[in-house]
Amino acid sequence: MVTRRDIRLFRLLRPEFVELWEEIENPVDRITGEAIPLSEEEVTVLVIRRCAEVLDRTGMVKNVKRLGDELLYRESQAPTALGRGIAIPHVRSKNVKDLIMCLLRYPDGANMESLDREPVYLVFGIATPYFDDANDYQKIYRKLFSIFDTDPSFVEELMAMQDAGEIVRILRQRD
Repeated sequence: MVTRRDIRLFRLLRPEFVELWEEIENPVDRITGEAIPLSEEEVTVLVIRRCAEVLDRTGMVKNVKRLGDELLYRESQAPTALGRGIAIPHVRSKNVKDLIMCLLRYPDGANMESLDREPVYLVFGIATPYFDDANDYQKIYRKLFSIFDTDPSFVEELMAMQDAGEIVRILRQRD
């Protein structure tokens, strides 16, 4: 369990909460055999639900379906895909016991609803208890945003890594 005072990225994001090979599978037309493209909204729902599933691995989620619903509601207020291939869905939730985080990497990109209308490659999911002070998760959000804002090549660096442990190590260096 992570204490609220220790909000370093590498403490929250452990290798078991990192998925490196995520992909969006389009449904296939039974007659033609061709893929049916999903809308940005449908892709966003799939990505957000997947975030909730991976966050559930932390052991800190009380109800994964409700957490997914809360993340989707938060997403409906304003897209969390910020551009440059990065999304940071985040929520204050009654369904988590502590501040938690995950990373999903989509090597082929996920065509979510995003501010720049470009595919998302890295999705950092963050959830914190509803009644906790929001400062901790906002600090994590700002740290991530700052890292990618000051070093746009960091996306490519993370995309090239083949191991979740490598990602955690590089975040330790940036934190």
